[in-house]
Amino acid sequence: MIAVPYLRISETQDRKGQDPERQMEIIRPWAEREGVTLLDAVIDDGTSATKTGPLDRPAFIRECETAKAAGAHVVVECPDRFTRQGSELDAWARVEVRRRYGLEVYGANRPHALHGTMAGNVTNTVDADGAQGWVKAHSSKVRSGMARKKAAGAKYGRPPKPLTPAEVALVRDLRAKGKGWRRCAHAASTARGAFDVADRDAQRKIAVSHTPRARPRSRGPSEKSKRQKSPKTPAPDTAVTGHPFMTLPTTHYEESQARPRREACLSPWRVAW
Repeated sequence: MIAVPYLRISETQDRKGQDPERQMEIIRPWAEREGVTLLDAVIDDGTSATKTGPLDRPAFIRECETAKAAGAHVVVECPDRFTRQGSELDAWARVEVRRRYGLEVYGANRPHALHGTMAGNVTNTVDADGAQGWVKAHSSKVRSGMARKKAAGAKYGRPPKPLTPAEVALVRDLRAKGKGWRRCAHAASTARGAFDVADRDAQRKIAVSHTPRARPRSRGPSEKSKRQKSPKTPAPDTAVTGHPFMTLPTTHYEESQARPRREACLSPWRVAW
């Protein structure tokens, strides 16, 4: 069997020091034991498995297309490298990969013989739900810690993202052509590859944004609008029935007052037609 390793890390290598080679240290021994030939790995750098599904990631789609062209399959270190959104999405994504590309997704954390068996499916379910549970617990701890630091006076915010000389030249060229700041920011973000990643948080960390001008505050309603206009007196030959779009002839007004409101509103139409 031939397999293409899929190496996903949540943060970019230069920011958190995560190394995809650690995952290969698990996959290579597994391939030697199972007699699997490994092709060049596909690295999905800076993509969260909590916020994106496998088939929403351009790198994973590229992995599937490469494996299909080579007659290979996909191998990951463990289920949480595939997804952290629970067992339901894990099972659906595996079926969808099989339907679209004819590929199987193997895990290097268990023997090849367990793949597709009842024991293997149960283990996948437990691992996938365990990965999702870890994410929820970890997020709760992080929010608690941030709240304590914020109460102690710590400030949070996005770090500045200065433009490179090439991006500055791009912005100047667009401004000379009459383009707005929003278009310039979109062009600079596209040049950085911000829209090539599926994770929205990763996009925000890469993309640049324009600073809109502050809109002047409204001075509120004018003195003229504050004045209460006196109610208009109905015309002598008509009287308001209470219905917002209907008036009754004077000859029918007294008669309508003795009837129920619904009939009073409908009666003019019968009279008119």
